[in-house]
Amino acid sequence: MITFDEIRKQGSGIRVHGNGFIQIDLPDNKRVNVWGHPAIPRQNVATQLHDHRFDFYSFVLRGAMVNATYTVYPALPATHDVYTPMAREGEDTILVPFGEPLRVRPYHAHVYAAGESYRLPAGMVHETFVNQPTATLMLKGDVRPITPRVFCSIGKNPDNDFVRHQAMGEADLWEIVRDVFA
Repeated sequence: MITFDEIRKQGSGIRVHGNGFIQIDLPDNKRVNVWGHPAIPRQNVATQLHDHRFDFYSFVLRGAMVNATYTVYPALPATHDVYTPMAREGEDTILVPFGEPLRVRPYHAHVYAAGESYRLPAGMVHETFVNQPTATLMLKGDVRPITPRVFCSIGKNPDNDFVRHQAMGEADLWEIVRDVFA
């Protein structure tokens, strides 16, 4: 089990994700994500429904989480507009329109407690829910030649004013991570 001291020693690029969790990069394509602490800032419009261009394994280190997966397809009525991240200065991104609106439907949800893990393939639309401070270790796998997507309910626009590297200072982020691992 990885400890806070190991994460602090090996971790780099600590930042806030707009959906209200902290990301910390580790060597060897690993990342620690910390959710559920009330002090973590978040963007005004949730964009939790998304996919990745890489496969990944996620190991729950602390707390518990729900990972929900979805199917998406072109059908009327469409439920979500589709966006993709585009880099902007300062290693941050904004979400820009990508393709036609799609219908998004729940497929499966599962609760994972500390000590459990799961795997998602690239392109699988999902979102994560927590109701307590939770930390996971994510191991990135193979990268696929797909464009990552983020979904917003039709009528909602993504909060492109949120700047993850300016949302909260590094020292405060590390204190939140320490608190979750205490």
